[in-house]
Amino acid sequence: MPITRQRAIAATCGLVAVTVGVALVSPSAVAADGRAHATVKDRNGQTLGEIGLRETAAGVLLRIKLKGLPPGPHGIHVHEAGMCEGDFTSAGPIFNPLGAKHGFHNDEGPMAGDLPNLYVAADGTAQVELLNQFLTVSKDGDDALIDADGAAIVIHALADDYLSEPDGGAGEAIACGVIVAGK
Repeated sequence: MPITRQRAIAATCGLVAVTVGVALVSPSAVAADGRAHATVKDRNGQTLGEIGLRETAAGVLLRIKLKGLPPGPHGIHVHEAGMCEGDFTSAGPIFNPLGAKHGFHNDEGPMAGDLPNLYVAADGTAQVELLNQFLTVSKDGDDALIDADGAAIVIHALADDYLSEPDGGAGEAIACGVIVAGK
């Protein structure tokens, strides 16, 4: 039985260990060893934590460890540009090299940068590992996160509904991180 994009996504979602977390991405030199990291900051420039990214045979494993976020579910996406300035719209749209539609519930989705909602505990912490099989850190090509303009991970104020264009109705960006090679 062939693996469809939807079945691959369901398998990926099944590997998500939800505890609580967030991440961000940006431009840099190619990560020869398939490792990268992002320091996530809020709109006031306060550091909320780190997200490690590691290339695996199954995709990119994101290890998220954050604190100081509002409790509850938050949309989290990888965005096209490695910039986290002002209100974080500088990060551009959600990373989508294949031109898919937004969301896990969309028959024509998801976009490569779509991630499962991040659940933040009552104490404002989030620690989780997420696997995304549609991303690459170190490979050349349109789907590589570390390229000329980089990439960023953006955390939103609200939960992603996994369907609405362009970002699942997740609201304004509240945190962002630029991905850099190494670590």
